[in-house]
Amino acid sequence: MRPERELIDLIREIISRDPEELLEPGRDDASARRLVDGIYVFNTDMVAEATDLLPGMSLRQLARKCVVSNFSDLAAKGARPLFFMASAGLSRDMSDEEFISVVKGLEEGSREFGAYFVGGDLGESRELVIAGFAVGKIESNLVKRSGAKPGDVLFTTGWFGLTWLAFQHLLGGMDLPSDVRVEALKAAYEPIARIQEGIAASAYASSSVDSSDGLYWSLEELSRASGFGFLVERIPLHPMVEMLASKGRIDPVEVAFHGGEEYEIVFSVPQDRVYSLEEEFSKEGLSLIRIGRVVEDRGVFVRLDGKVEEVEEGGWEHFKSRA
Repeated sequence: MRPERELIDLIREIISRDPEELLEPGRDDASARRLVDGIYVFNTDMVAEATDLLPGMSLRQLARKCVVSNFSDLAAKGARPLFFMASAGLSRDMSDEEFISVVKGLEEGSREFGAYFVGGDLGESRELVIAGFAVGKIESNLVKRSGAKPGDVLFTTGWFGLTWLAFQHLLGGMDLPSDVRVEALKAAYEPIARIQEGIAASAYASSSVDSSDGLYWSLEELSRASGFGFLVERIPLHPMVEMLASKGRIDPVEVAFHGGEEYEIVFSVPQDRVYSLEEEFSKEGLSLIRIGRVVEDRGVFVRLDGKVEEVEEGGWEHFKSRA
């Protein structure tokens, strides 16, 4: 591992210069820009090699995933990402090639979604740990988790299940057809932050959350915040996952509700705004799936074969026993 100052010089060679930046990246130990009036959203999220680096996943992909996880939370609030910072703990035996891969992941992830990677800090660690910090600006409305009301329609920006399959394949040895395996690994290694969808939804949504901890926890958090419940009447399974479910190989409720790291936006919309929402998403070519509605009784429910059942707790949660 090179000395810290040489690594900073290496970072300066890789990252793009933000035209709004008022300081010199890597030289002033800070980032500064002139901000105009508006609402800004700040978010921090982290990844660690021991818990987030999947078998076959590159360090570039892990670093990019850190950016995606932060930007997805911004999108759920209706914010467009402006810039990204990261503090990275690096192991002493990390090679130059590995370090460059990490920096490229941060740079590529930031630029992919129209933002800039503007710096951070480096430190020594037993394993790679990246703590990201993202800033975005609200373009339409700031959407909270607490605004859902009974009768509101429930939407998501994409299908669920591919990442669950990837984890089962990589960590549990589940055998998958080759075409399904390719799509599942792509979903797990290269997730997408739904920036445009989140911004578009913010003009109509009464509540919103990102689904990185799984559909159950996403809806449970909205339920806790609003005091009402959420009934899923159409389980949003990816068609490839639905095919496996139809053959009895997997439980659709388990896959859809108790997975995680899919980074879709889950949001509610008052009934009188639904037509306008669907018109805008269609016009912009954005993904939108109607999956249910808000109900009076607090909790998370699913309609199966004409019967309404409460969904059991499950999904990703840090520090929870896995036994």
